[in-house]
Amino acid sequence: MKKTLRSLSIGNSFSEDALEHAHAIAAADGIAWETINMDIGGCTLERHWNSYTGDIADYDYEHNGKVERTGAVLREVLCDGTYDVITLQQGSHMSGKPESYQPYLTDLAAAIREHQPNARLYLQETWAYDWACTYHYFADYNKDQHEMYRRIRDAYSQAASSIGAELIPVGDVIQYIRDNVPGFDTRAGGITLNYSDGFHLSHPYGRYLNSAVWYTVLFGADIRQNTYMPETAADTTLIETLKQLVYGYFHPETGK
Repeated sequence: MKKTLRSLSIGNSFSEDALEHAHAIAAADGIAWETINMDIGGCTLERHWNSYTGDIADYDYEHNGKVERTGAVLREVLCDGTYDVITLQQGSHMSGKPESYQPYLTDLAAAIREHQPNARLYLQETWAYDWACTYHYFADYNKDQHEMYRRIRDAYSQAASSIGAELIPVGDVIQYIRDNVPGFDTRAGGITLNYSDGFHLSHPYGRYLNSAVWYTVLFGADIRQNTYMPETAADTTLIETLKQLVYGYFHPETGK
């Protein structure tokens, strides 16, 4: 297993969700994973491309899960040293609309490969909203979690193939848990993995799950053996359950 990794996420609040616990999870296994997230809330691929070409200073620069400065410029950060992994994602509200990805995704991928030719390129597959979500964009998916999930899954699969990127299947893992583990069916009074707004992930459980999926994909690690526990996790048993579920998703022959 690689003991060091430097990643850059060109994202939004959903990549913030993903990386909140990532550095600490890796550190618990003796791995130095430096995470950098370029965050504009709700940012779409189109806006990322416009910010890149216009050298617009409109990003929050997050380092190892903490905001270090505001007004960062994407081109400057993209050229700052060497990255092992670079991730992209569509804005969550547009993620199930494949026509919204292009030409911006192809253009961004080309720019990334020009500046960082040795970096592995990934897309974070985002997730469908909670059934009770009141965010007005949920209406674009008929306020149907399953419809939103299917459309997101199909759009990301097509998008990853179009640029030769790999997927971090966060949306798949979350939906698997929602649909197959009764305790996480919110319509039946189960635990929600979402924050109160219905689309961001919850503190700390949803966000821990997100980081655990990234860690599993990027390092091929067995998350069940990881000792990190979020300080705000009042229910440590739930964290252990999430570890088992993440492992089971990726190892169905032994873990489900």
